[in-house]
Amino acid sequence: MRDTTCQAGAATRGAAAIGALAAAALTLGLALALVPPAAAQSSVTTRLGALRFLNGYPDDKTRQALSDELDFQRAVQSVLWAEPLVNAALFRNAMRLVGVSNLGAVITDARVQPGQEVLTPTQAVVYESTWFDLHDTGPVVYEIPAGPLNAGIFDAWMRPVQDMGRVGPDGGQGGKYLLLPPDFKGEPPQGDFHVVPTRTYNNFTVTRALLGHQMTPQEGVNLVRRIKVYRLAQADNPPERTVLMMGDPVAGGRVFLVNRPRGMDYWVLLHSMLDEETVEERDLGMRGLLAAIGIEKGRSFTPDARLSPILTEAERVGRSMLINEAFDPRHNRQAALYPGTQWMDFAWLLSVHQDLRTYTDVTGRMIAFYLSTGSQAALDPTVKPVPGVGAAILAACKDRDGNWLTGQNSYQLRVPKSVPARDFWSLTVYDTDTRALVASEQRVPELSSQLSGLQFNADGSVDLYIGPKAPGGKESNWIQTLPGRGWFAYFRLFGPTESFHDRSWTLPDFQRQR
Repeated sequence: MRDTTCQAGAATRGAAAIGALAAAALTLGLALALVPPAAAQSSVTTRLGALRFLNGYPDDKTRQALSDELDFQRAVQSVLWAEPLVNAALFRNAMRLVGVSNLGAVITDARVQPGQEVLTPTQAVVYESTWFDLHDTGPVVYEIPAGPLNAGIFDAWMRPVQDMGRVGPDGGQGGKYLLLPPDFKGEPPQGDFHVVPTRTYNNFTVTRALLGHQMTPQEGVNLVRRIKVYRLAQADNPPERTVLMMGDPVAGGRVFLVNRPRGMDYWVLLHSMLDEETVEERDLGMRGLLAAIGIEKGRSFTPDARLSPILTEAERVGRSMLINEAFDPRHNRQAALYPGTQWMDFAWLLSVHQDLRTYTDVTGRMIAFYLSTGSQAALDPTVKPVPGVGAAILAACKDRDGNWLTGQNSYQLRVPKSVPARDFWSLTVYDTDTRALVASEQRVPELSSQLSGLQFNADGSVDLYIGPKAPGGKESNWIQTLPGRGWFAYFRLFGPTESFHDRSWTLPDFQRQR
């Protein structure tokens, strides 16, 4: 009985205390309400300078400065967000300029050459690239032949749509792939093909015929020429499609330029691409920022005299930010591939599918697609790699001392023996401005284990030389660079084996020659 009484008394005292606190809070609140507020702040110091307010309202100069800055920030962030889509538009426009229509293809029959400015290509393969605009074609069939092909379809946002060939469900045995447009409704047609739904109307392929020990360049060309692409509605009698052999521009071949437009031309291109493509829920927020600066699906783009210079400057700043992040990344995903070296993993994206559980990897994709075109599920860093399948890419833009790689200096790269590549390895050098092959007089900015004249050291390693002049007697191991222009390099392993994946084989840095 005594314990029960004590507990009841404690409960009563607690309730009384809570009531007293509530009454005190109410009294304090009433008292504060009777105190007049402080005078409204009249000036705020910011990176824009002093922003002035009168009775809480911005003055005319402040209002204009804040409105312009808001539009500028919207535009800069839009440049970073839209990089994959702009990349796709440039690739499509380049194909149009060389005369390739919808469902047509380009083939690098002389291997890709300087002057054909696809982003960061390799000369170690024969490329076939097809453009699909599913707006007016409906379902499309892509037939890939059997052989040593590494192929992928990617969409207008550079997301992988379907891997094919050795890295696809056909396993290199060939097969038919049926692309269904975003507006396709109903059951997929029945047939002997892999059904591939798409999320955008513009889609592309990059198909690579692996050369060297696999086949000669002419055999690679012959193989990719057997690819067939046609509308499903014409499957019974497919028409011939446009296939353009690129050749070498020096010998009369085709120039292929994907240089991004600048200033207001950039915004016109972005508006046209956003206008014709699908609207996805993940992009509604960014499309809202763009709508606020006059870029909206279904409406014309007519910036006024105030907005045009803001957009022009925003494109310059956004492009500069892309360059800064691409060559001097600040994020953990670009940590050194080998501790203490400058080599970075080419897998800039946390996932090649771009959308993670809680956000879209805008940072990773703006770097990835400033530097390259297309993606494949086989390169997804979230998937455990299969030794001997696909490719691995290492990237470097600094030497051992942490200095930028530049064309007026000479460098040595020692590739250790037993490179973990089932097929072959290659080193390719690119211009930092174009992100394309260095356009020197030598015209072969790539060295690989395919080359019969490569000079190896007695221990099986090989020394590669990069600079404006070849060291005496080492011309076969040399890549020429251009003074006054920066360069960066990709080291590719085709069919990377276990000692690459477990990092038991390492690649040292470029060493400047004094």
